[in-house]
Amino acid sequence: MNVKAVVKVMNFHALLRVDASRRKADKLAAMEEELAAMMRIVLNNRNLRADKRVRLPDPKLPPLRIYMGSDLGFCGGVNASVTSVLNQDRTGEKVVIGKKVRTPSEVSLFLTREDYEAEPERVYGYLERAVKERCWSAVELVYNHYYNLSSIKQVSRRIYPLEALPEEEENQWDDFVIEGDVEGLLNDMTVSYLVYELQIAAASAYAAENIMRQNATMESLKKLDEREEEEVRQARKEKNQLAFQKTIDSYVKQKSLEEA
Repeated sequence: MNVKAVVKVMNFHALLRVDASRRKADKLAAMEEELAAMMRIVLNNRNLRADKRVRLPDPKLPPLRIYMGSDLGFCGGVNASVTSVLNQDRTGEKVVIGKKVRTPSEVSLFLTREDYEAEPERVYGYLERAVKERCWSAVELVYNHYYNLSSIKQVSRRIYPLEALPEEEENQWDDFVIEGDVEGLLNDMTVSYLVYELQIAAASAYAAENIMRQNATMESLKKLDEREEEEVRQARKEKNQLAFQKTIDSYVKQKSLEEA
């Protein structure tokens, strides 16, 4: 197998995906802050809290953690960093996305990235249970977050329940009144919010994966080129040494014949 040819193919595919995945991640990242701000306004509504319409899970329960890696290799420490956190996780329920993530036996749901994209509802079901059944204390995402082309960081982020704003930051004009099935409406809104948060994180993780794969394959190609150059230099050196040795041998033989 020609290793360089394989690396070139991986690098080419990464280049094709990087720009599209980065644009999508940037677009969704701009939505994330507004989405979280909107949900904080709703869930921190003092009227709803006073009427006990906002129901939060028991903080004593274990959390639900969703780990996102990749299906492919040649992407640096993307899967290694996620696997490291997963292996240290001793509590709670775990959902893992990514064929290259090494999973322990106690994982509740394991999906390849391809499976997740084909059937995201299998993960959404866990989000719905988290909100409507409140069977976990929190929902947390563990993945490699894309910030920009030169900044990618593995993060563990809680998306449910949202942290309350400090009292001085709350806006009293946001304390609106809702009529009807308030709890059902809030549950549906929260589930939709979590679904969007998962999609945003998945897009960020995918952009990080492709950028790290591009960097890894570029570095590999550079090292392979350096190795080839070193082999060429060594071969040239050996050839020159051989030619020099022949010249010396020829000179010595000629001198011997002249003396004879």
